[in-house]
Amino acid sequence: MYQLLKNRTFLLFFLGNMISLIGFGFNLIAISWLVLEKTNSEFALGKILAMATVPGLFLAFFAGVIIDRVNRKWLLVTLDLFRMVVIFSFIFTMSIYDFQIWIIYPVSIFMGVGNSLFWPTAQAFVQELVHEKDYFNANKLLSASYQFGSIIGAGLGGFIVHLYNPTIALWINGIAYFISAIFIGLAPFTYKRLVNSDESLLTSLKQGIKFLKNKYDILAIGLTTILSDVAIWGSLSVLTITISKEIFEKGSWGYGLMDGLYGIGALISTVLVGFMIKKAGRSNLLMFCYSVAGLMCFLVPFMPTIYLASVAYFFMGLNNNAARIVIRTIFMENIPNKIMGRVQTIFGIYSRLMVVLSTLIAGWIIENYSIPTAIIFTSFHYLFALLGTISVIVIWKKSNNILNRKF
Repeated sequence: MYQLLKNRTFLLFFLGNMISLIGFGFNLIAISWLVLEKTNSEFALGKILAMATVPGLFLAFFAGVIIDRVNRKWLLVTLDLFRMVVIFSFIFTMSIYDFQIWIIYPVSIFMGVGNSLFWPTAQAFVQELVHEKDYFNANKLLSASYQFGSIIGAGLGGFIVHLYNPTIALWINGIAYFISAIFIGLAPFTYKRLVNSDESLLTSLKQGIKFLKNKYDILAIGLTTILSDVAIWGSLSVLTITISKEIFEKGSWGYGLMDGLYGIGALISTVLVGFMIKKAGRSNLLMFCYSVAGLMCFLVPFMPTIYLASVAYFFMGLNNNAARIVIRTIFMENIPNKIMGRVQTIFGIYSRLMVVLSTLIAGWIIENYSIPTAIIFTSFHYLFALLGTISVIVIWKKSNNILNRKF
């Protein structure tokens, strides 16, 4: 793993990606707190967060083709700068009109465009930078940068909003995107065209569908385990700040504490996941991780203090991220780099649709029923991830089962 960081290109990308994610964490807490404070409506927050996902849902049809056809390094730089401009424009607009809910919608749409392209591009770029034997360690490092960024961004962002105001958090957000663009831009990289530029969009998309039609195990594990991430980006994005505000009455700093401990747990998982696989194997590890993450999610609103709820978030992050690293490595091992973007398109459309539905449903359940009911709904995300893992284990019993191989 340390050998990868000696590669200057990977190191600069690693640092840039981490700083970009710090910015995103500040953005999430600032926007969420603004909406919740001004509207006092979880459903309104759910609609805003869903709005940020909708552009990605439509863009996902083209994202894989774009990622496979362009220089991924400069696409990442462009997306960082684009999001920086969006954030600074939002701050400028608020200085003129003060905060109004209508301003959030175009900001959410444009940020959704940037975010929905940045993350799959980063994943495909890593696959392009490293050898197949290093996929597992590269995924651990990529996940570590993501989790460290989440800890600093969401954790520190919660305290910045609590001590100062959301606008300060947004300034930090925009500056982080600019610094990230500099780091990634400085990474030495020779671009090699991966696909025929004359290939039509429809043909390109068909290639991804054709691949998955012949890989039912990849399709099954992808469609189900993605729901564990949907829980984080969907319903829990509404629930976490609501639980802090309504159940524990701790406001934005409570959100920062819970989200920060989730990130710490996920960061620790990048160190432990290799040991866990050696002891348990892929299949047992995935089943254990989804079971524990779902249980911790279910227990959160019933904890007597926010500190114990944060501990539950810690174990949720530890197990959810360990499973994510395993699944991403399986994808890298089994999906050729030349069509990785197009296969990600299929999963991207599905996951974004699920995030939109998860976010809206969670917000509606909170307002019309209760927070515990919304938590039960969220726990089912992990149940389906668990059932998907079990189905692959049971149906594909052969020695070449993708969950039985060793990294």
